[in-house]
Amino acid sequence: MFTENGVLIDLEELRRVVDDCDVFTVGFRLFPERFIVDTRSTESEIAMAEVVGPVATVEERFFWLGKRRPAFSAPERFTFFVWPHSINFFQESGIADRIRERVGAVEHGESAKVMDTAMARLSGLERVAVVNAITGENCHTIWPQEV
Repeated sequence: MFTENGVLIDLEELRRVVDDCDVFTVGFRLFPERFIVDTRSTESEIAMAEVVGPVATVEERFFWLGKRRPAFSAPERFTFFVWPHSINFFQESGIADRIRERVGAVEHGESAKVMDTAMARLSGLERVAVVNAITGENCHTIWPQEV
């Protein structure tokens, strides 16, 4: 299906990723931070949904995950995908709601709070990136400025 910026995206495949993977990471086009979701939980530890800095390799991410969530072994199913659209469309498409279900936000208030915090942070990062692009902050133009 074509979406807000014309990029073809298979939402059904992304739903399968969200449903089937223990851990997945989402990259975005406007900012370097990543959204990592670890759906595993125990009686004492809820699922994780966090905005984190990028890493250079999957091994580095596994090392980070092991330090961040020592109660869990390496994930059985891990994937990374890039979301080429806005955070608003991420929510409108139903992918964010599907993630909410996987982290248990429907049943657990703490999980809902974690998910809400992550989504607010992603929206804020996107807003800053757009404003920076408009104002030229941390951006370079390919056209020289006429004086």
